[in-house]
Amino acid sequence: MRELDIRRLLERQPCPRLRLHLTNGLTFEIHDPDLVVLNRSVMELEFPSDQTREREAVISLLHIIWIEVLPPAS
Repeated sequence: MRELDIRRLLERQPCPRLRLHLTNGLTFEIHDPDLVVLNRSVMELEFPSDQTREREAVISLLHIIWIEVLPPAS
């Protein structure tokens, strides 16, 4: 997946909820574009703190097969 394509999705107003589908079958959901750091080759997803630890995922853009645009949360 190209950085520019992902950036265009994240910059939509309002930004839609997104689900990333990876080559290994894992999925990640993006609810807040402010928790995403994107560069040429990787995406860093920060997860809300669960009071005991901070979590994040670093994903190679090469492993994102497709991005699903989800309906707004109700």
